[in-house]
Parts: sequence; C-alpha cells; structure tokens
Amino acid sequence: MDQTEEFFVTGLEKYLDAKCAVTMFEEEVQRRVKRVVSKHQPELAKLFGKHLSLKSYNGALQMPEAMYLGQQVTFKGSGVLYFYLAFERDEKGGPSLSASVLFWRERITLLKSLWDRVEAIHPRPANLGVRNDKFWWADSQPSTDWDSCEKLLDLVISGWIELWKMHCLGGLPKLP
Repeated sequence: MDQTEEFFVTGLEKYLDAKCAVTMFEEEVQRRVKRVVSKHQPELAKLFGKHLSLKSYNGALQMPEAMYLGQQVTFKGSGVLYFYLAFERDEKGGPSLSASVLFWRERITLLKSLWDRVEAIHPRPANLGVRNDKFWWADSQPSTDWDSCEKLLDLVISGWIELWKMHCLGGLPKLP
C-alpha cells in the first residue's frame, strides 16, 4: 500500500475521533478566552459604553498557515471586536502562539476619525498594527500551558485597554 492510500485508510479509521478532539479543543480555548475577557468586562464597558456580548469565534487563513480561536463582539453597523489566540507556524515550521485583540470595520469609509487617531500614534508601539480595515494589539511568547496562554492574553487585553485610554481613542461612535 502506498503512502497516500495508507493515509486515506488511517483517515477512515480515525477521522471521527480526530474531528471530535479538535472540536473539543476549539470549544475549550473559546471558553477559556471568554473567561479572560470577562475579567476585563468593567474596563471594556467603560470604553465601549455597554456590557459586551461575547460570541465564540473560530477563524482561519488558508490551512495550515493559521487558526484563530477566541471571542468576538459585533457592533451592528460598524464592525467587530475580536479577542483571540492565533495558532500559527514559525519560520522553521514549528508551532507558534500569539494573542491579539483586533477591531475590524465593515467599510473603510466608516469610523475615519478613529482610524485617523490610531494612525497618528507616534512612535507606534511594536504591538500595534494598523491597516485600512483593521487595527490590533498583539504579542507572542513561548506558551506551553494554559497559565502562560492566559497571562499572554491578559497582557494583550490590558495593552489594548491602555492604548484606548492613553491615546483618547474613546468608544465607538453611534452611527446613523
């Protein structure tokens, strides 16, 4: 039996178990991210003017480049705020983990004043990324257990909150 056929036969035997394990892992990561975000709920509510309604988030780039697991908050008519762990491959093809908070706007014509304020931040911190439709705060460090992942995500959320406070970004304006 050639390698391709062997891979297929193994898949026939193990697919449901593997799929179940991956789904359980994704749900556990989402639950844990929600718990970390919830610790910051009072500060986030001050920034965004309400209690954030978190929903599980599962996103991917073309596999196997990256997988994103966490929570999202939708601001109807303006965009989505994401809190997530990114599972990626490093330059050598090994596993890499980073944590991010990202705001994506639905259209680049929306929230221009917010983008202007973010783009005006100089010097730009290394953790801050800005593009036409999104800006984010991210960090990575070796993470080998949940405690290290939780500390990283907590640090990133705290950095995001400080970014908004320190640069007077305000909340999201009411849109017509």
